[in-house]
Amino acid sequence: HLRGVDYYHPEDLKLAIARGADFFHKVHGVMPSLSDPKTYNEKLFWMKVFCDIPQPSPGNKLAVGNFIPNEISHLVSPVKPRWLSDEISLPTNEEVPPGDYFFKANYGSGYQLRIVYPISETTRRKALSQARRWSRRTDMEGLGEWWYYTYPKEYFLEPSVSGQGSPNEFQFTVLGGKTGFIQHIRNRFENYRRNLYDRNFRPLKLNIDGTAQGEVISAPAEFSVMRKVAEVIGSQFKYARVDLFLLPDGDLKLNEITLCPGNCSGVFDDPDPDRRFADMADDLTFVR
Repeated sequence: HLRGVDYYHPEDLKLAIARGADFFHKVHGVMPSLSDPKTYNEKLFWMKVFCDIPQPSPGNKLAVGNFIPNEISHLVSPVKPRWLSDEISLPTNEEVPPGDYFFKANYGSGYQLRIVYPISETTRRKALSQARRWSRRTDMEGLGEWWYYTYPKEYFLEPSVSGQGSPNEFQFTVLGGKTGFIQHIRNRFENYRRNLYDRNFRPLKLNIDGTAQGEVISAPAEFSVMRKVAEVIGSQFKYARVDLFLLPDGDLKLNEITLCPGNCSGVFDDPDPDRRFADMADDLTFVR
């Protein structure tokens, strides 16, 4: 395990807290408290500095399979990369079969491109040019998300689990081993829609960040298995968002384990769930 206070040099720690707090203030209009965190996002901010985080880092997208315990390995599996490199590059058309892929970095958020093989040289140049910006786009270490910097950077090609369309994605926020809320993401790459549900998959009448909501759905037939998988994986952390893909044949794939979604930037449109989820996140801190 490692904590932010262990990772940073003292002077860098002060700078990371200050930069992170400035970003927090711009989003929420208040400075976060490290001595007496009350809100859900304040407790996530506290977590970045003081909470024990298992190592190797769960931020490594290529290593999420390490956090699938044997007891549920028959229920869920990671998406295996087709190709990987320690440099920003792409395989030739001869190195991978034709098909739909995602070109990804193993660190950070949003570092992915949809690619269909075989690709032209023009497409290759554009993709690599875009990927070279990933390392410059966000200073996550400087804002306190240090766990993305505890392992080597790698780049990989991952087969799409949903072909040309967007995956059916369920994001379980797990606090103290118990689901707090679930986000159902649809049409991520076409017409992004997100709906929120409670731990029993009842619709929540709230929103985060004003994202357009889609049609409310009933719980999938696989829901009880999905929740079990998310909570078993999530129970290894004080807090985690466990992202699962539900395939048409009912198979489950573990996509990511996210420790601080949006770097504490999620804004609820209702203060009541913020307080409720903050209560569930009490174990994140030693402050009571």
